[in-house]
Amino acid sequence: MKKIKAKMEVKAGKLVPILVLFLFFLPLFSLYPLLVAAEGVEKRIEIRCDFPAQKIEAGDTAVFELTLINNDKTATYNLRYWAYREAKMWDIKFEDGDKEVYKVLLPEGSSTKTVTLAVETPGDAKVGESPIHVDIGDGSITLYVKITETHKEKKGTLELTVVDKDGEKVKGATVSAYMSGTLVDQMMTTAEGEVSIELPKGTYNVVIEKAGYKSEEEREVKIRIGRTTDLGIIPLEKELFFADVSVKSPSKTVMVGKNSVYEFEMKNVGKCDDTYRLIFQGLPDRWYARYKESAAGTEEIAEIFIKSGDAKTLYLEFVPPYNVETGEYDFTSIVESSTRSYEQNLTLKMRGSHDMLVYSSRYRYEVNKGDTVSFDVSVSNRGSGGSLTNISVGVSAPDGWSADVTPKSVASLKPGDRRTFTIKVVPPADIVASDYKLSVKVKSEQVEKEDEFIIELKEQSNIAIYGVAILAAVIFGLWYMFRKYGRR
Repeated sequence: MKKIKAKMEVKAGKLVPILVLFLFFLPLFSLYPLLVAAEGVEKRIEIRCDFPAQKIEAGDTAVFELTLINNDKTATYNLRYWAYREAKMWDIKFEDGDKEVYKVLLPEGSSTKTVTLAVETPGDAKVGESPIHVDIGDGSITLYVKITETHKEKKGTLELTVVDKDGEKVKGATVSAYMSGTLVDQMMTTAEGEVSIELPKGTYNVVIEKAGYKSEEEREVKIRIGRTTDLGIIPLEKELFFADVSVKSPSKTVMVGKNSVYEFEMKNVGKCDDTYRLIFQGLPDRWYARYKESAAGTEEIAEIFIKSGDAKTLYLEFVPPYNVETGEYDFTSIVESSTRSYEQNLTLKMRGSHDMLVYSSRYRYEVNKGDTVSFDVSVSNRGSGGSLTNISVGVSAPDGWSADVTPKSVASLKPGDRRTFTIKVVPPADIVASDYKLSVKVKSEQVEKEDEFIIELKEQSNIAIYGVAILAAVIFGLWYMFRKYGRR
């Protein structure tokens, strides 16, 4: 009996662990039919997409058309998505037409509805595939966007057209792009009122300005890499009183003794007609200035009336004194309207002229064959433009002649100063007596002058005497021969 009892205790000890495991898994066994049944139950929400994977370039937008099927009662469901890796930074949203949505009402009875998932990628997105999971109710689907080409090194483009309230294109409006208060770039509109600016990726405030118009600002403008953001047509409103005053050449250089004339263009770009007063500042002593309506006119005007939208051309003439010094002079032209003043800074450089006088006491010289001729040439600086530098004299004579100049050159000659050069000319020994022309050219680094001289070359006086004696001897010989042999 003891052995039997011991065996039973051993068997009971073995059965205890088995019994514990059975009791632990019993609930799971009981749920198994339910789990199996649950697998066969149709989901309440089905999500279908004909093309769940798309290939695009970085910067493009992938659009997925999702068809939603409700197998349950009417209910409103949240539209949710989860993105991973690169797609976390993308602009993803559910849309219905041109509206962004985040909930959907699905009527009862297997009705269908369509919603769009738009995935906007940045231009610098990396090449590769990114999954996007969509959950609506108990329905789910995984969509894929594959980037085939990136535009990481490129910029985006901002475009717009500026017009006034009448629809006229506005030329010369300044378009400035600011990021976080810092100016990134700016450009002026063309004659067609258009502008196109390349900008790095980011969000900008765009300011449009032009003198005579109220400025406009476009905020939160997104620039995408490799893409164009077109702000369309932006109208600017004119101010009531405003003039556009410009000078054709604000800096001039004239020779001493001449007047300078500045040409102004004045346009009334305000809404109202206006009268403008014309004044100037900075006029030196003994100078004279006047505004005129024509460049060659002499009638002075002090104010001018311009209708709205009209433009007129004015001329400001400065008359310096006779003995004005060379140098730079600054003036300010001021045009005063009903509401403001318009200033133009003008610069006038008075430049002296360079002039040279070449003079000799005689321009015709006589010389016998075999002799030399010397004459002086005076060079004077008659200009007001400063010193003449590196002055030299060159002589152009017929072949066989030689010429020498003393001194060879002069380094500098101040205004009013004079220097004399001596020219020595030697004609060849076998030359025929006649008149010969010499050209003397005086050169400096600023100006040059040329003069001509005549050299009259004569036979020597003893040669003439010899000739007369020979002629007399010939005549006497003829007379003697006639007397002696003539009667025979």
